[in-house]
Amino acid sequence: MTKIRISDKDRERYEQMSKIEAAYREQGYCLIAGVDEVGRGPLAGPVFAAACILPADIKFLGLNDSKKMTERRREALYEQIVEHAVSWHVASVSAADIDVMNILEASRLAMSNALKGLAVEPDLALVDAVSLKGFSYPVLAKVHGDAECNVIAAASILAKVSRDHLMCQYDELYPEYSFSSNKGYGTAEHIQALKIHGACPLHRRSFLKNFSINKYRPWRTGEETESYVASYLIGEGYKILGRRVKISGLGELDLIAIRDNTLYVIEVKGRSNSDAFGGAVNALSSGQVSRIKNCATVFSARHQLDDLPIEILYAACELTPNGKLVDMQLLPIT
Repeated sequence: MTKIRISDKDRERYEQMSKIEAAYREQGYCLIAGVDEVGRGPLAGPVFAAACILPADIKFLGLNDSKKMTERRREALYEQIVEHAVSWHVASVSAADIDVMNILEASRLAMSNALKGLAVEPDLALVDAVSLKGFSYPVLAKVHGDAECNVIAAASILAKVSRDHLMCQYDELYPEYSFSSNKGYGTAEHIQALKIHGACPLHRRSFLKNFSINKYRPWRTGEETESYVASYLIGEGYKILGRRVKISGLGELDLIAIRDNTLYVIEVKGRSNSDAFGGAVNALSSGQVSRIKNCATVFSARHQLDDLPIEILYAACELTPNGKLVDMQLLPIT
């Protein structure tokens, strides 16, 4: 557990920010959820939202608007909230969907989904600035709520840390944009990278118009398909360990990932207009499967991961004639 120093100012702020929730508890609301979003402004990546219900008998000293906290402090509070919250849930809306529905509606959708994802239904929900509809209990908008209400501040930390972790993983796929440092925001370095390399699938095209950027990366079909599959896996909780990993004398592994103490090796194949030939689902031969299994065994041994079970997945991707992904099936290989 990450430890942080708690000052008298932290204690005073916590007590001040407890007053709103205390007032509602006096009215009979016991389970009070806080909801907040992060990531409205970046040029790349999803918008994230979180909802959480904090126990009344535990103090989370140090809570504040996540934007006003150091990374170390956010991480420490994140650990405490995840461990002790009555319930919590994080949701996101992708860059592609943001382009379709606009950032305000995408933020509302993420917050609604975060609230709906709670395992325990609250008696009342307090949302930072935004109004939400369609709930059977009161949902109230609180302007500057993340700086004035502990439970909303806790939600802002959950959303911020979750999004930051995701953008750091995306940095491994698209290192030229420095997502681990800018988290998708429009820093000078990020904008310069866009002018040089063009946009990747994680960029919000509707946002790039403000910077006169309309260039998109001329990737090879295989590289772009692998990037889409890797992005999907990251969103599903996989941690990418390697991409296009060469195993000397045996071959190459498209993607290597880990989740829940299991090592996954993912073979990616894309096919365009291939239904007459069995489609992408039938594009993997038994000989290729044997090669993949041998490569996976060697990789795990070389990286001291041979104590983990290995699962082989096949990402069968159907593409348009110009190489755009239209459908993907993630299939286990035995």
